[in-house]
Amino acid sequence: MEKETTRHSKEQTLQASSRSPTTVNDIPDRLLKLIFRRLDSHVAYVRAAAVCTRWRSIVSTRGIFNLSYHTHDFSTTIGHYHVVDPSSSPGRRRWSSREQQPSCRVVFVPAAPSIDARHFALDFLPSCPAGRGRRQRWEVVDGCGSLLLVANQPRRGMFPDLVACEPISRRYVRIQPAEDMKHRRCLGVFLDGYRSVTSLCNFSLTCVLSEPSAGIADGVSAVTARVYRHQPPGWSRWKYGWSMPRLATSGSVHLRGAECARYAGRSKGFVFWGIIQDDGTVVVAAREGSCVLSSFRLPDHVRGASLSHHQSTTFRFVDDGADNDDLVRVVSLVGEDLRVFLKRDHNDSGAGIDWVPVRSLNLREATRGLPWFKECFFSQTAKVVTAGKGYIVLTPAEETWPFSIELGTMEAEREHIRNRLAGEVYPYRLHLRPRVRACVFSCKRGRWGPCYDICRCT
Repeated sequence: MEKETTRHSKEQTLQASSRSPTTVNDIPDRLLKLIFRRLDSHVAYVRAAAVCTRWRSIVSTRGIFNLSYHTHDFSTTIGHYHVVDPSSSPGRRRWSSREQQPSCRVVFVPAAPSIDARHFALDFLPSCPAGRGRRQRWEVVDGCGSLLLVANQPRRGMFPDLVACEPISRRYVRIQPAEDMKHRRCLGVFLDGYRSVTSLCNFSLTCVLSEPSAGIADGVSAVTARVYRHQPPGWSRWKYGWSMPRLATSGSVHLRGAECARYAGRSKGFVFWGIIQDDGTVVVAAREGSCVLSSFRLPDHVRGASLSHHQSTTFRFVDDGADNDDLVRVVSLVGEDLRVFLKRDHNDSGAGIDWVPVRSLNLREATRGLPWFKECFFSQTAKVVTAGKGYIVLTPAEETWPFSIELGTMEAEREHIRNRLAGEVYPYRLHLRPRVRACVFSCKRGRWGPCYDICRCT
């Protein structure tokens, strides 16, 4: 028995020694495709195509991305547009309600020193329409990819003048409202870029409107949404211009106090507005890329401190930096504490019990060691300045002292440029899709165009 066991172990040792070592060529094509799809660098993508003929065939345009090529993210961040809010910037005095606050200025901060910020200036935009009650400059209201959406908002809150522009090519498109939209109050307008990449030749935006409801009690408004699509004339799949899909025709939301709605952030493909009412806070959610609207009541323990109708909200919907789940996150300010709640479906009727607290931070203790900290800070509830993917910028109510909190680590800091240029931030990205061919010559087998498979023509 011992001899058979010894002989069997010797055979296994000989087989292991004679077996060739495992190399990268032993990885099947299906696993290589999954690996190449996760490449986030253009350099790594081109290097993979230059390894061998097999890899070049897999990463070719008709290989790895045969079905998902147009949805894969090949974006490169060039810089960020900061819409500086004068009331939240350091060193600025507070403006009383009787004084006219200056307009927000736009500052482009390049991602690398080699990028010239002058090439991304907005001096090519047309002159603002003259008229009573209109501002004399364009204001950036949204950004997606290489596009910016600017508006000239009338002070009475009616429909604004809209322009979609592309700073890198210095082109723009004026967006004219439909006749029935000119006298409606615009709650917000945003570009639809959650699902696919957009360009100035093919983009869409969603506008959320409110108007008094006929036959209903005073103060109740009907909130609806409209979609604007800008596409080349040859594209007939979607209606060109403003349209209202069937899903939104009978899905308008009736709310009281919609004219006091405040922007409350974005999370997982939704844009949120908060409406502070006497009996609580109502949140309106609009899905990006569609006209689907919904509303729900935010529980008292989630919304934070109770503010008046004319003050900013003390909560903000944000996206986590990891972005690996479908959970909606909301950051709430309760006294000196910052709390993070999450929920899988914000439209669920059980909103009062399903918002789960996951993180908490005492703002006074977290910011005590930062420069220019004062002990008098946070005796009142702090204010939300802006929020982005994985962070939120706050300032004490007593003094303009902006600082940011990283939601992943829950650490406070003041040295980041988003604190010095306090306001909304829009990343500017270029979506450069590489086209890799498996064969650089024209096909000799009678097919049109170049060969995208392993060349067997010669």
